[in-house]
Amino acid sequence: MSSIKSFIEGYMTGNAWEDLCVQCYRIRYQKDNYTAIPATQGGDAGIEGFTNNGIVHQCYCPERAYSDNELYDHQRDKLTTDIEKLKKNAARLNALGVPPIIEWHFNIPEYKDSRILIHAESKRQEVIKAKKDKPSDYAHIADDFQIVIKTADDFKPEISRIVRTNLTNMKLNAAVKHSDVPDWSKCDSAKVANIRRKIKAVMLVEDTDEILNEVVGIYVGCYISGLEIMNDLRVNFPEIYEDVIRLEQSYKREVSIKTRMNTNKTMNSALFDNILAEFHSKLERDFSHTFTEASIGELKQDLIASWLADCSMEFRG
Repeated sequence: MSSIKSFIEGYMTGNAWEDLCVQCYRIRYQKDNYTAIPATQGGDAGIEGFTNNGIVHQCYCPERAYSDNELYDHQRDKLTTDIEKLKKNAARLNALGVPPIIEWHFNIPEYKDSRILIHAESKRQEVIKAKKDKPSDYAHIADDFQIVIKTADDFKPEISRIVRTNLTNMKLNAAVKHSDVPDWSKCDSAKVANIRRKIKAVMLVEDTDEILNEVVGIYVGCYISGLEIMNDLRVNFPEIYEDVIRLEQSYKREVSIKTRMNTNKTMNSALFDNILAEFHSKLERDFSHTFTEASIGELKQDLIASWLADCSMEFRG
């Protein structure tokens, strides 16, 4: 199962990630009077924002794709730098009205090495020791100070709401790279037979046609990827998933009627093309602010493949 990061990957520059995190904190901590701190006029004091109950947060997004070890190194160095800044910024934080800090959240899209958790704990103990040694210098930090690693997966409800209600320019990326040879074991033989029978009726070719085999393979791949994408949407973005399902179910009924009422098999290809174009248009109408253009094309083909695999779409052979 994919993490929520897979849907936002490719759109998370440092500024975009920071903007997304700030919006997430505004939603989650609205009752706690969350206050964002602009990184202007004296700097952000080492935090992006704070609540009135002692939670502050700082963001980091990698500049490019790193190996797991490189990613850990960059996250470790960023956490170290920002905790040092936090320790030294008592006057600035007090001037901003930040209450004694109980939790310092480190916002990262994901982590792949548990050493970042170990490092966070070592820095927490370091802060606690410094406070015990010089209490007056660290009055801005609570006795039970915690460092908490927060990833994109920790803010699924907020990110879903932000994307669904068009509160950001960010769009979900549901497009996947398809394998040249689909894993046929993930699509049972009855569904493969359905796809083949219907594509054959659309193309009006013989079973031995090589192009038929290629097209069937493409739609089997789309069917398999569609199952994975829709399951990931259901888990990570349930409200958006329900929106897609409502549209899909509504149009699927139309498709069932259209294809069954067509008595002229020579019109199968034109009818199929019309369904593809019409469904694409409906997806764009309802989800152009939610998904990237490539994702809308992916969803169209994947859902069409599911109709070919079941009994929703029929063509006279």
